[in-house]
Amino acid sequence: MSLPSGVSIADDCITAFRELRFQKSSKKPRFIIYKITDDYNAVIVEESSPEQDYEAVYDIEYDLGLEGKRSKIVFITWVPRETSTKVRMIYASTKEQLRRFVDTKPSIHADDPDELEWKTVLKKASDGKA
Repeated sequence: MSLPSGVSIADDCITAFRELRFQKSSKKPRFIIYKITDDYNAVIVEESSPEQDYEAVYDIEYDLGLEGKRSKIVFITWVPRETSTKVRMIYASTKEQLRRFVDTKPSIHADDPDELEWKTVLKKASDGKA
């Protein structure tokens, strides 16, 4: 699939997301790190793992006490401030198209490490309830 930014999405990107969303086994991925290739032609899966780490599309589990445990998939992008404007624009337009395609609502765009702290991610996933 080719996006308006001219970047295509590899089929394994969608396959990996479906595994994250629908797989029920202990091998279910907890996160997927997508990357735009160095030539800016394609989005690929850089890493996917059942480990609890977060720097990408991440399935966050949290507990609201009496309201019970919840799980929500959050789309996280990391583009450091020092990245060139051209590259930032490519990432921004590609990210929005990919996020819509995988149908995730909560989204965090980070350009500073503080924006990736667990409390920030948890607040976004829980709509401020946790």
